[in-house]
Amino acid sequence: MDNLNIISTAITFLLGLALGGWAMYTNVKDKLKEQQLALSGRRVGLLEQVAQHIGKVSHVFSKYSSLVNDIGPKGQRISAKQEKELEDLSNQLVNVYEEVSIAESKLLLLGEQKLNKALKLYTAKMAQYRKQIFPGRYTSAEEANQLKQEVTQMREQFYDILSQRYDQKL
Repeated sequence: MDNLNIISTAITFLLGLALGGWAMYTNVKDKLKEQQLALSGRRVGLLEQVAQHIGKVSHVFSKYSSLVNDIGPKGQRISAKQEKELEDLSNQLVNVYEEVSIAESKLLLLGEQKLNKALKLYTAKMAQYRKQIFPGRYTSAEEANQLKQEVTQMREQFYDILSQRYDQKL
């Protein structure tokens, strides 16, 4: 009878050990899954914030380029109202570049070097447009349209990469 009690106790002990190990494994697995989901959610949130920051920059740039296009290459046709609006938009464009810096820091935090490079190319092309295309500084609408097309291509490239990263994180 002693042997039977020892065997019964050993079986009960091993069964309890197996059930306890399984419960711990399931608990740890669930916690790791929750952490991965939270991390993924934070990454997605940061990518969404990057899109918002760059959206603000793109909006101001679009207003600027539209006004410059309306005025044309000659500075003589500019009205006082347009001159004031152009100055305001030019200042807004400079101020909104802070959004680019914030977006860049978030991309670097995420380790998104390719996306950061695409952002730098896009914003550098915008800065080149602003520097070269200003009423009185450029000679033809073709020149402005060509540079604007290059800015648009850089923008599309940036958003394509951003979209890919966003889809990967979802």
